[in-house]
Amino acid sequence: MYEAKVNELAEEFGVHRNTIRNWINSGILPAEEGPGRRYLIRFEDYKRLCDKYGRTPRISPEPGAAAAAAAPVAGGLAPVRLGAKENPLYTSPALADTCLTCGSCAGACPISGVDDLDPRKIVRMALFGLNDELLASDWPWKCTLCGKCEIVCPMNVEILQLIRRIRSRCDRSRVPDSIRKGVITCLERGNNVGIPKDDFVGLMQDLGVELAADGCPGFVTPVDVRGARLLVTVNSKDAFAEPDHLFWWWRIFHAADESWTLSSENWEGVNWGLYTGDYSAMRTIAKRIIENVERLNCQALLLPECGHAYYATRYALERWFPESLQQFRIYSVFDLLLEYLDQGRIRVDPAVHDRLATFHDSCNYGRKSLQTFGHGYFDEGRALVRACCQKYVDLVPDREENYCCGAGGGAWAYPFAAERVFHGRIKARQIAESGARLVVTACHNCRDQIEKSLKREFNLNIEVEFLWELVARSLLTRDGGRS
Repeated sequence: MYEAKVNELAEEFGVHRNTIRNWINSGILPAEEGPGRRYLIRFEDYKRLCDKYGRTPRISPEPGAAAAAAAPVAGGLAPVRLGAKENPLYTSPALADTCLTCGSCAGACPISGVDDLDPRKIVRMALFGLNDELLASDWPWKCTLCGKCEIVCPMNVEILQLIRRIRSRCDRSRVPDSIRKGVITCLERGNNVGIPKDDFVGLMQDLGVELAADGCPGFVTPVDVRGARLLVTVNSKDAFAEPDHLFWWWRIFHAADESWTLSSENWEGVNWGLYTGDYSAMRTIAKRIIENVERLNCQALLLPECGHAYYATRYALERWFPESLQQFRIYSVFDLLLEYLDQGRIRVDPAVHDRLATFHDSCNYGRKSLQTFGHGYFDEGRALVRACCQKYVDLVPDREENYCCGAGGGAWAYPFAAERVFHGRIKARQIAESGARLVVTACHNCRDQIEKSLKREFNLNIEVEFLWELVARSLLTRDGGRS
């Protein structure tokens, strides 16, 4: 017999105490109550559990018993000892075995039920080794990786980690073409859409001339300026299709008299390696950003593209290049804008925006950053919106419990448009019920989904602005006039 307490078993098998109790109560681990809050477990049952989790038993039966158990039966075959079966998807109890199938995750997931998708099914299929079925499914790509399922899970099952593993082990032909090709192009040409270096530099210079003539006298776009304080990455979607979006940040930099620069090469702010599950590509793209910081001798890095760009790059730096976090500072959009306001480097006029405003929490900046980095950006965005707007209302629910807009995890670029719109129905309802007429967000995909999709599909009477656009529109000049 093996005699142990619940907490000793939990420590031995790397699971929560409640998991051990659930195993015992359900009969998965046959055990009898013993003295001193201990449980008595037959060695055969204990050994079976050790084999399942690849553990070395802490006790062994008496030598005579072991010999008797191994002896062949007269006229029969010797028993066969089965080794542990490795599963590339399910390697930890936290990924599946602690699941109670309570349905909390399914109830929180905005897309649960579409195409029979259910987070519980994904978890149980991984537990039962149905890997081929999971890898052949579209479920991992219709999920936006928003993390809403994880915050409601009472057993802390790592559902997002499991789905990322499925994505990473999918045949590359299963990855949606838009982001698969984007990753390849970024590795080959330094940005997702393949803009040549000379074209990018020329475009940035032309935009600088235009901005200088439109309220920012003397402005010249800084490219490859050595010794600038701040290196700024760019979303290739902006450079390719909406270059005027860059003006908002540039106006703020000009007003704050910031020392900043762009890189002429590998300037992409988006790291789709996280979406495709291509961690080798993700590491390479992040390494190039570090190399740009070092080459240009910058002190800080701004990741202004969206929640994904911030989350993916910081995740990659903390995972593969932790020493870089000591070499330069990483700014989120919230950090830098609040620093400018607090230090008086910029001033804003809230009278510019008289409509009732609300703030949409990006899953990557909020819930996922809180879980991964220990800090989610919730209060910061609201402080900035309130500084620029006279009237404000929160969505319900918001912050960590906020609903995904439906465009995250690469969904905006995927071919599943109907699913994306359906996913966003709850967000559309939240906005409509708030009465807000101005929706502010700090994420490109969130802005595009709400402005270009949900607004039309659900007949929302709203305007949508980037957070930095809101600040730029509210800027006051040094003499107190409007920028």
